[in-house]
Amino acid sequence: MNISSNTTVLSRKERDKLRNKEAILKAAVHLFAQKGFAETKLEDVAALAEFGKGTLYNYFKNKDDLLLSAFDYAVGNVLDFLYDQLSSVSDPLQRIRLIANSQFNYYRSNTDFMNVIMTNHQILMNHACSKQVFDRFQDLKKLVVIEMQAAIDAGQLRPGNAQHYASYLSGMIHGQVRSLNTGDMQMDEMYADEIIDIFLNGAKS
Repeated sequence: MNISSNTTVLSRKERDKLRNKEAILKAAVHLFAQKGFAETKLEDVAALAEFGKGTLYNYFKNKDDLLLSAFDYAVGNVLDFLYDQLSSVSDPLQRIRLIANSQFNYYRSNTDFMNVIMTNHQILMNHACSKQVFDRFQDLKKLVVIEMQAAIDAGQLRPGNAQHYASYLSGMIHGQVRSLNTGDMQMDEMYADEIIDIFLNGAKS
């Protein structure tokens, strides 16, 4: 969760702690992207965030915890943004388009995070404490499944399995992200609407 969504109910001390944590997470993501997870030291993160190294241990147990928290933080921000945007859109197909576009736009404007999640995917997959992060990803997937089912029920998509439809669209999106990371595509070659149109035209009733 980003701090702006919760500042009205938190004390000043709690808001300061959240800002500090967010500053550390942003510094960590930048360094993980630029230097790699293995080469980044906690003192590097502390220096970039303008804290002492000991301050980091007030928020994170170790570097692995910092990486997992960075994943959780980023996905939480995507979800917060989506829930806010979706509140003013009712048409299921438009909501699907908004969800897909928002993911592309997040990766486009957060290239450090995109690099980190692509290059450290195996750490996330194999880590014993990654359940919370996977739960976040499941929240995002559930949101897409709900909209797919609503579009099916409205006759906008042909009858089918909403979970399968959500997986197909997710695969198309993340296939493009992987192409960016490997250098097969450039950022200005990534067109969210084109991919969404291909998906919707293939599944449209």
